[in-house]
Amino acid sequence: MLNRVSLVGRLTRDLELKNSVNGKPFVAFTLAVNNSFNNQASFIPCFAWNKTAENMARYLKKGSLIALDGRLQTRSNNVNGQVTTIVQVIADMVSFLDSKGASAATNIGGPSMPIANDFSNTTFEQPEPQDDNNITFDGDDAILWD
Repeated sequence: MLNRVSLVGRLTRDLELKNSVNGKPFVAFTLAVNNSFNNQASFIPCFAWNKTAENMARYLKKGSLIALDGRLQTRSNNVNGQVTTIVQVIADMVSFLDSKGASAATNIGGPSMPIANDFSNTTFEQPEPQDDNNITFDGDDAILWD
């Protein structure tokens, strides 16, 4: 069976690095992905772990454009007899493409300075499978399906 997801989109908010109950660093984020056929965006809940998460939290911000390769993960919750299914993308590899703020800043007209490493097209791979079952979700970190 094949379970692969490839997305290109922008982060909907600044990232906050958190630790799981096992002490593994992760970021939960929503990726806004444009649908070319109807000119609207889909908002996809995603997670990244370990070094990928640390680098994302360090170098990316709201509006940053990324390419993500990962896998779909689902799990069920039973709250007061109401069973819901949560669907999310676990990022195995993330490439930093650019950021909305960086491209807006270049249009301001001030003096330009060379950037030694802007981390464009930098890829960080997820080296090992993760235990994703001990995470608390809040806000837009997950999609609930009845």
